[in-house]
Amino acid sequence: MRVKKIISGLFITLVLIGWGSLAVAQQTETLIDGGVEHGGFGSLVYGVTFVNGEAAYLRGTRGAWVLSFRDGHSLNIGLGRYRTRSGFEAVDWTEPGEVPELRTNYGGFEIEYLNRSHRLVHYGVQATIGSGTVRFRDRDSAPDKSSDTYFAFQPGANVHLNVTEWFRISGGVFYRYAGGVNLEGTSNSDLSGPSVFFGLRFGSF
Repeated sequence: MRVKKIISGLFITLVLIGWGSLAVAQQTETLIDGGVEHGGFGSLVYGVTFVNGEAAYLRGTRGAWVLSFRDGHSLNIGLGRYRTRSGFEAVDWTEPGEVPELRTNYGGFEIEYLNRSHRLVHYGVQATIGSGTVRFRDRDSAPDKSSDTYFAFQPGANVHLNVTEWFRISGGVFYRYAGGVNLEGTSNSDLSGPSVFFGLRFGSF
C-alpha cells in the first residue's frame, strides 16, 4: 500500500511539472504586445479640394491616439473634421436668378498606418469614414431645402517629415467619396473628388 502511495505521488508530481513546463514554454499571442509605446497628437490641416467641378480651399483639424510598435511602425486612431473655406456654385440650377453658392463640411473616425515612423522621412496611408453636411451659403436661396447630410469616405496617403521630437509636417493626396446627397444643385458625384492636404502635427509620437 505504501509503495502504491509513493508511485501515485511521483506520478502526480511529474504531471504537475509537465504542465508547468508547458505553461512556461507557451507564450500567449496578442494583437498588441507589451512593447507598444503610446502617445497622441493634434493637427491643423490646410488644403484644396474639388467639389461641383470647382476648386475650393479647405481647412481641418485632427486628433489621434498614437500606438508606436518596436519595429518602427505606428498606428494612429482618432477623429478628423474638414470644411470648405470658400464657396462653390450649385450645378444644374433650375431656379430663376443668380446661381447660389454651396459650402460643405465632413469628417468622422480616422485610422492611419505609418511605415518606419522613426525615420526622418516616411509615408503612411489614412482613411476617414463618417458623414458630412452640404448647405447653401445664403439659406434664402433655397426656400424648400437649404441643407442636407451625406455619407463620407476618404482614403489617401501622406508623406511625413520629422522636424522635431514633437513636431511633424505632412502632405498627402486623398479622394472623398460622398453618398446619399439629396440637395438641389449638387449630387453624390459632384461632392466626390480629390483633395490635396498639408498638415502640421504637434504632440508625442
